[in-house]
Amino acid sequence: MLIYRFRITCEEHDPFLREIEIQPNQTFLDFHHILLDSSELLHCERSSFFMTDKKYKKDKEISLKAEKRQVRKYDEDLDQVVTDTVSLPLMKTEKLKHYIEDPHQKMIYEFVGRDIFSFHIELFKIFPSDGVPSFPRCIKRAGELPKKAEQPTPVAGVTPVAPRVVIPKVPLPKLQELVKFDDIVEDEEELAAIEDELEILIEDSSEEAVLETSGGDDHGVDDFLYGEHEESEEDDKLDHLEDYEDIESLDKRISGFDRDSDDY
Repeated sequence: MLIYRFRITCEEHDPFLREIEIQPNQTFLDFHHILLDSSELLHCERSSFFMTDKKYKKDKEISLKAEKRQVRKYDEDLDQVVTDTVSLPLMKTEKLKHYIEDPHQKMIYEFVGRDIFSFHIELFKIFPSDGVPSFPRCIKRAGELPKKAEQPTPVAGVTPVAPRVVIPKVPLPKLQELVKFDDIVEDEEELAAIEDELEILIEDSSEEAVLETSGGDDHGVDDFLYGEHEESEEDDKLDHLEDYEDIESLDKRISGFDRDSDDY
C-alpha cells in the first residue's frame, strides 16, 4: 500500500510547518481533520481544498459543506463562454487518489473560522507502507499559529445584557435649611435708624458738592480779573509814552531789549 507524504506551510505565518502522511484511498475529510488536529484549529465554519498548478493557481474546489458556485465555461454548441451553476464536490466523498495527477502535486487549503488561514500543500514523497500504522498522521511539527483571544459563545435566543452604568447621586440640601430664613423677625426701629443715617449722609454729600462748585467759579473769576488788571496797566504805559521828552530818551529806555538772545 502506498503512502502520500505532504508538506504544509502557512501563507500568513512563515515558521509554521507540518508533514502529514495519508493513504491515497482516504478522503479529503480525513486530510481536513488531521490538519485541524495538528494545527490546533477549532470552530471551523467553512473550509475548502483547491487543486492548483505549480504556481498555486486555483482550479478545482472540494468543499467541506454543500455549496454551489457560478462557473464560466466554453459551450461548443453555442460557440461562446457561458455561466453555469454547479454543486461543489464534498470532502467526505472525494478520495485523494482521484485528484493526484503529479508526483509533486500542489494544493491550497483555506480555513475560515474564528481565525482565517491559508495553507500551501505539496506532495513531496510517495512510498510503500512498511507496517500497519494508523493513518493519517503528523510526523513533523514546527511553529504554531497565532491564536485570537477566546470569545464567549453567544446563547441562541438570549439577548446580551449591556453593562449597567451607575450614576452617582448628589445629596440635595435639606428642606429645613432652605426655609430657615423665614423665621427671622425684622426690627422696625433699627430699620428706621438706618434710613435716618442714610438721609444725613446724602445731605452732607450734597452740601460738599455745592461748596466745591462755588469755590471753583470764584477762582476762575479772579484769574480772569487779574488778567484784565495786567492788560489795563500795560495800556496805561502805552498811553503815557508822550511824557518822554523826546524820541532819543525812548530809544535809551528800550535799547536794552535790542540785544540778541545769544548775548545773555
